[in-house]
Amino acid sequence: MQLAVQSYKIMVINYFTNPGSLAMKKKFIKDKCITCKQCMMECSVRHSASGNLYDAFTETPKSHYRLQVSIRKDRPHMTVCQNCAKPKCMASCEYGAITKYEDGNVVIDTKKCVGCWACVEACPFGAITKNAELNFAFNCDDCRGFDTMACVEACKTGALVYTDK
Repeated sequence: MQLAVQSYKIMVINYFTNPGSLAMKKKFIKDKCITCKQCMMECSVRHSASGNLYDAFTETPKSHYRLQVSIRKDRPHMTVCQNCAKPKCMASCEYGAITKYEDGNVVIDTKKCVGCWACVEACPFGAITKNAELNFAFNCDDCRGFDTMACVEACKTGALVYTDK
């Protein structure tokens, strides 16, 4: 019985810490956000070439965050890819640079992107960013290829949490 309980606990922990699982997403809870922007900083570090804080902000090309926290109408607001069921950005891309994966993630392949910015214009949420320096667009990839999401792990107030919805 104890082994079964331990096994179940491991399964539950893995489910909530493995964003690669089909149902794993992040949820933004506005009332808990203090707009410290720690999530943005950790996102930038995670997607940097160096993977460390100091070098991420001094390296060239510069690393960029893939979500943005700001204040709108006197309340915290997060701009991030909504992983739309029928992504307008994907439909607008003539180069096949945008993929909607089985797990629901909509991700831009920066190697295929030619920097036409059609996806930037098509996104109704403003969640796609131009990297004019390297001539490609990018969006939040929910830290695809990693075991955790940097933004969720960085959030100390509980404004960003893992969810299955």
